[in-house]
Amino acid sequence: MNKKWIAASMASLGLGLTTVTGTISAADIVNYQASVNYSSTQGVNQWQYEKASGTIYSKLTYQTGSNRWDNAGTYPWVSANAQHPGNDADAVRTWIAPANGTITITGAIEKGSADGDGILASIRKDNTTLWSQKVQSTAGVSPTGVSQIPVQKGTGIHFVINKVGSISFDHTLWNPTIAFTEAADVPDDQSLSIVEFGAIANDGKDDYAAVNAAIAAARAQGKNVYVPAGTFQLSDIVTVNGVTLKGASKENSILLSTNPERGSIDLTGTSPAIRNLKHEYKSVVERGNGANEKNSITVKNATDFTVDNIIVNKASTAGIYVSGSAGGTITNNTVQNTNADGIHTTGGSHNITVQSNTVQNVGDDTIAVVSYGDDRDATGNLEATYDVRILNNQVSDGKARGISVVGGHDVRIEENNIQRTQMAGIYIATEAGKDKQYITQPVDRVTITNNTLDSAALKPDGGHADMLVYGGYSADPNSIVIDNITFTGNTSRNSTKFPAGVWGSAKIGKVSFSNTTIVNAPYEEKYKFENGTVTWEGKQVYPR
Repeated sequence: MNKKWIAASMASLGLGLTTVTGTISAADIVNYQASVNYSSTQGVNQWQYEKASGTIYSKLTYQTGSNRWDNAGTYPWVSANAQHPGNDADAVRTWIAPANGTITITGAIEKGSADGDGILASIRKDNTTLWSQKVQSTAGVSPTGVSQIPVQKGTGIHFVINKVGSISFDHTLWNPTIAFTEAADVPDDQSLSIVEFGAIANDGKDDYAAVNAAIAAARAQGKNVYVPAGTFQLSDIVTVNGVTLKGASKENSILLSTNPERGSIDLTGTSPAIRNLKHEYKSVVERGNGANEKNSITVKNATDFTVDNIIVNKASTAGIYVSGSAGGTITNNTVQNTNADGIHTTGGSHNITVQSNTVQNVGDDTIAVVSYGDDRDATGNLEATYDVRILNNQVSDGKARGISVVGGHDVRIEENNIQRTQMAGIYIATEAGKDKQYITQPVDRVTITNNTLDSAALKPDGGHADMLVYGGYSADPNSIVIDNITFTGNTSRNSTKFPAGVWGSAKIGKVSFSNTTIVNAPYEEKYKFENGTVTWEGKQVYPR
């Protein structure tokens, strides 16, 4: 790594200034030193000379005779290597970041005289205090905790000298140096980088402890957690509890889980979020018992959560799994190569939006809403998953269904593009697993609007229609378990069997299809209806 000084040659009066110029690469360290860069002009070499009252900063005036900046001939003042506070204002030397990057600050502070009651020295990043200490002697005091500080272009670093009581003998020597490394990939002021806690990109070592430490600190400080560009390894489950975990971009910030049995990133608490990064498994195991510890992202018992602009690549079970949560959005993600569902919402979750995602090459359904028979609320009452909107997603090449609702109510499936599913493209059903190892709750009030299905139900012996309503289970054979299902404005292309179907042994209520477009179906008959009260384009066609 190169080092360059912003150098200056000063004339005998200290007014002439010549700056070394040239192209500085992002890998270079540029040193800005107060005395070397001192100028009679505000802003030269990023330095300004100011007074402060609280967080209000104003410019001082340069005095040629004394070669210093002061407040109309009185305190406070700032010179090339010293500062003196006033009774009503602090003496401030300010450096303005020329670009995004990181800084390390060095340079000791000492009193010009041991007399007096001392001064209060501090370093502030904009309005945040990075370091502060009372200085009373002529022995040098070096600031701590001011290494590798992220800055944005325009960030102000303020070197502040404040009085303690009296301003007598408050002449203070301070000649700080800022070592600046330009880097586009730095966190904003509301974020803590995992690098600050020991994570190292691309070194092939575990960063689990560093990521957890960053999350804990961010939670305590009310900040976000930032994952810079690079690959960081995780050996166990990471829990994001009420904070935001975000990367520089979903292509460049990569969290790599190395334990195929325990690789989930869990979101819980109030307003947890994960954004702008890639989560990938180094290797996976068989789906097996479907344990949530093997998901890519697991949202559980969360409110107002966000999963946005994430690449999920590989998981031993589901890609994004939501249970027991309310008020969340799953948007703009790419989910691929999972062993179970791509996006799965269950456990009484509600007020969920699943929008503008790409889901492909997954081991089960691409997007699923499921209410199991043993899903219960805190009081033990049966609890369905409901109020879910599935909008404008691109899904393809799943090994089972495209978009499914298997138990639940008040679900909207709108404007999705569904391609090359092995089973039904859109599936509304109740089910009981083999030997009833699981059962699902009834389905009510589902609208399916303006979706396009292309080459659905490809499995030769799958027996599914492109759009299928299936009564597979009922605890009471006399009770309707699927009702008020409305298909409007949907298109079926290149169907391998029937574009639409309603059947099954459990009792089905009202199902309607209207404004349906069918292109290239294999049979003259466009549907197969064997259950429910079904209307097709406004006419009841089953029972006849």
